[in-house]
Formats: sequence, structure tokens, C-alpha cells
Amino acid sequence: MKTYMLPYPISANRYWKHFKGRSIVSKEAVAYKSQIAVIVGRAPIDNHVCLSIELLPKLTKSGEASKVCLDLDNCLKVALDALQGCLYVNDNQVRKIKLQYGEPVKDGGLLIRYEVME
Repeated sequence: MKTYMLPYPISANRYWKHFKGRSIVSKEAVAYKSQIAVIVGRAPIDNHVCLSIELLPKLTKSGEASKVCLDLDNCLKVALDALQGCLYVNDNQVRKIKLQYGEPVKDGGLLIRYEVME
């Protein structure tokens, strides 16, 4: 199992921009995907994968988890799209997902563990 610590994801509401009946990826989303590509690299595999994703809330100055935290389902689509072209060719290769909140960390984060399925 391989592990990556990724930056805290942007909201799915900010990921897509709607323009004249079309949905396009926002500049913010392009920047986030670029960050992911630097961390993960661009060597997508063709196999099915199993993902374990932990959304790590932002740590406040008082040492507690921020009350402002993405919903798990909101971060999931952003994470799957951001990993496409880096970890796997297409997000339909993801066959199993474990998704949960983790412990808060400075600036928040997204802990991704993946395993190639045979």
C-alpha cells in the first residue's frame, strides 16, 4: 500500500464553474490538480485500485479541529478527479473506497492510501 499526504481539497462548489450550460473546471481546480501532480507524479496505472481516504480537518490556533470542514462526499469527487491522470488513467478504475475523517493537522490535508487490485 502506498501513501500520499495531499493538501486540503477545495470545495466541489469551487471546483466546477458553470458557463452557458456547460460545466468547466475552475482555475482553482487546475491549480489544485497541479499540486497533486507534483506530489503524486504523472505515471497513471491501468489496473483497478482500492483507495483509503482520510480528510484531515484544519487545526485551529487553540489546538482543536476547525468547525469549518468539508463534507466527506464533497471532498471525494474532488480527490478522485485530482488523482485522475496522476495515480490512475480514469477514476472508473477505483473499485473500492474507504472514506473517513482523520485527526486535525496544521492547514488540513488529505491522506490517500492506495493499493493496486489484481
